[in-house]
Amino acid sequence: MKWIVFFVIPLLVVGCGGQVVEEIKEGKRHLQHVSLVGADLSGMDLNNADFANSNLKNCNLEKTNLKGSKLVSVNFQGAYLDNANLEDTDCRGTDFLHAHLEQAQFKGADLTHARFHGANVKKTDFRESSGLTDEMKKYLADKGAFVE
Repeated sequence: MKWIVFFVIPLLVVGCGGQVVEEIKEGKRHLQHVSLVGADLSGMDLNNADFANSNLKNCNLEKTNLKGSKLVSVNFQGAYLDNANLEDTDCRGTDFLHAHLEQAQFKGADLTHARFHGANVKKTDFRESSGLTDEMKKYLADKGAFVE
């Protein structure tokens, strides 16, 4: 019975992840509760996608267009979002811990309860976003982000 847990379940997870990437390439936009840990989605046009409650840990999303997407409670820990477009996104409760966000755009994003500790936010644009506390704005500005 233990062999099922150690061999079959990881195969199912890997297989499902590949299928989800194919769905993304086909333009499907409802991708809630997916796990794409370590996937390469760089440069893709994912505007208005719904990734709510998904795990995108360590994903490569460099230069990806996520404008208008629903990213509520997404795990972006360690993800690469350099030069990504996150304008007008709903990022409430999203985890950007240790993410690479250099020169990403968050104009109009809802960042209520989003976490950014340890993230690279050099030249990241948080101007005109909402939901950041004064303490978080100071933290981000000290790390080289544009907050006001």
